[in-house]
Amino acid sequence: MENISTLSSSSVQYYVTSRKWLSDLEFFKIETAFLHRLLDEHFTPLSDQTYILKLRQVGKRLLNLEKDEKEAHQLIKDQLKRVELISENLIPEIKEALPVAQAELEITMTKLTAEYREVKKELFRLVECVMHKNKFLLS
Repeated sequence: MENISTLSSSSVQYYVTSRKWLSDLEFFKIETAFLHRLLDEHFTPLSDQTYILKLRQVGKRLLNLEKDEKEAHQLIKDQLKRVELISENLIPEIKEALPVAQAELEITMTKLTAEYREVKKELFRLVECVMHKNKFLLS
């Protein structure tokens, strides 16, 4: 994006915010891989009747989260591409279009972040319960 100075200040802000969100999504991918490894490592004790329902719920939420991450990633890439095309004077800067798309992205990222935190907390609580029970049984 070479001609960033030709953009309105709000478009520049949209670009910067979208880049930050893209970085957040990359971090989510790394942490999601960690959460999958955590589930894999504790799968046998989590498969016990005591935890199986919670395991299914967390697993389903984690898969939905990954789907939502991919969709958000594509929406953000589209927004960045629009701003880049505007900066290169390849498409006109329609004053109403970018703010609407940005507001939708803000809602998407806020929901995604909140859901991610909840899934992570739920998974950690579940694994902590299993680890505590196993530690108690081994004592």
